Amino acid sequence: MPVINVYFLNSLFRIAPVCKSLLILFLLMSIRSFAQLPPNIGFEDGSFNHWNCAIGSVTADNQTATSTITLNPSAPVDGRHTLFSKQNAAEKLDYYGYFPVVCPNGSNYSIRLGNDEAHAQAESVSYTFFVASDSPLGYAITFNYAVVLQNPVHKNYEQPRFTARIYDVSAQKYADCPAFDFVAGTALPGFKLSPRNLTDSDGTSAPVFYKDWSSATFDLTPYIGKIIRLEFTTNDCTFQKHFGYAYLDIDEGKSSKPITGNAYCEGAQSVTLKGPIGFAAYQWYNKDLTQLLGTARDLEIYPPPPDLSEFALKITPYPDLGCPDVLYTVVNKINSPYKLNLVPSITGCPETGVDLTAPSVTEGSTPGLIYNYFTDASETVNIRDPKKIVLPGTYFIQGLSPDGCSNTKSIQVKLISPVINVNQPAPVTYPATVDITKAFEAQSGESYGYFSDASCTVPLINYTAINKTGTYFIKVTNESGCELITSVDVKVLPPPPYVVTAPNVFTPNGDGVNDYFALHIEGLVQFNNINIFNRYGQLVYTAKSRAGLWDGNLNGHALPAGAYYWIFDGMDTYYHAPIKKSGSISIIR
Repeated sequence: MPVINVYFLNSLFRIAPVCKSLLILFLLMSIRSFAQLPPNIGFEDGSFNHWNCAIGSVTADNQTATSTITLNPSAPVDGRHTLFSKQNAAEKLDYYGYFPVVCPNGSNYSIRLGNDEAHAQAESVSYTFFVASDSPLGYAITFNYAVVLQNPVHKNYEQPRFTARIYDVSAQKYADCPAFDFVAGTALPGFKLSPRNLTDSDGTSAPVFYKDWSSATFDLTPYIGKIIRLEFTTNDCTFQKHFGYAYLDIDEGKSSKPITGNAYCEGAQSVTLKGPIGFAAYQWYNKDLTQLLGTARDLEIYPPPPDLSEFALKITPYPDLGCPDVLYTVVNKINSPYKLNLVPSITGCPETGVDLTAPSVTEGSTPGLIYNYFTDASETVNIRDPKKIVLPGTYFIQGLSPDGCSNTKSIQVKLISPVINVNQPAPVTYPATVDITKAFEAQSGESYGYFSDASCTVPLINYTAINKTGTYFIKVTNESGCELITSVDVKVLPPPPYVVTAPNVFTPNGDGVNDYFALHIEGLVQFNNINIFNRYGQLVYTAKSRAGLWDGNLNGHALPAGAYYWIFDGMDTYYHAPIKKSGSISIIR
């Protein structure tokens, strides 16, 4: 364990330190059996008032295999003593551990101690207060913590480190227990490798490990009537290369009881007492510790015990992470009406998720409930953002009344995308068309839109009779409003080339055979007009449609036999190109 400079110890009672270097998150720090909570112990006035801060450095002595932390009192230093507010940083996550920088226990402020710069720095925070003697059970400070440290290849005393201790000011000595000592590189329980692994400039691996929220407790019963100081200290590695930093929050509200679930309302079928998370072992007893009732973190009592029944919980920490303790709780029966009503499931879109805080989720519940959201039935892992659940599964919502009644129910989250399976239509030849509504099988509860662009902003008018090759788009929307866009490839082949021909002779003699002259037209041809001229260039006939048949007369008089010339003007309606054809025709009488 590092040695702390004596000057610092003598000044702690006046001014105090701020912990640094190893990343640690203290959450849900709670005090039981307090007559009055120490002021601003949870930073709830938005400042470091009543907290003592210090900054300094850490050095190593290889001869004695120890490190020494030298700390000097200071005002809060920005970047090393950073205050986060729920209002401004509610969505912010730690860069390495991906946990919220503001603890999710309902408080409004948390602090960060240190940063991810490595300069062999050390910081500390401490809080000095008098342990009231008017509590028959004394009290304990229980805190949840998460630790993250950069773990280089160093000797134990050279590593980043976190310590948490109690100093008995009255006796001028540290308590042997509790004392917490987290050192990078040691096999501490519950640590995970950060996805943001780091490597030193020389190529040596210096990974970052973090421990998610866990619990520890300071039993202050032996210090009733005394002045004590809580100290939290961290330091970088002694080589000025590897960092650590910390978050701290102490709960000042009603949730400051280590054991929860100790109130039930009229009509409840059972009561579940919940101990603090993160301990190695739990033992539940009756009031006088003569009967073992359970060995899990939670104790379910069925049916609920009588009002004011008392229970005890022995908690055993992991090695070097605190001291054994006995916590007590009194079960209260609340006569107020209480109802927690949840919809069995909620459906949303994979892209946007669902909002568990929506009023429709808890519609029909007792008004005024405070809701907490968890990923597990034991209520150990808070949902970081219940407004946006983007993974399907079972989640849990706890409804807590102002009187203390609580119940927890599950809700199924379903994230459903629309489904559409498109069979690309077969090619057709113009003027045949394609109906893209027949390219898939419509599903009940889904609606469909048809568009000519991929962003689906230009509606397709003729989606049942498309006559042009191209890629078109279908947008399907399900009952939850989720959308899916898929494409359909349409291929319309060009028509065969047009044909415009005419006979070179006809016999308008009234025998019913070859009495009329007419063009033979095939394909997509628009008939504009046909003009017929005699050998002198005089117009003898004109027509505007295919129905116009020339009988070899001009103004009712038969024209003489001989050669005549025709000129046809039209339009290729597929390619929108003009057509001009001409030829000769002979009249034989």
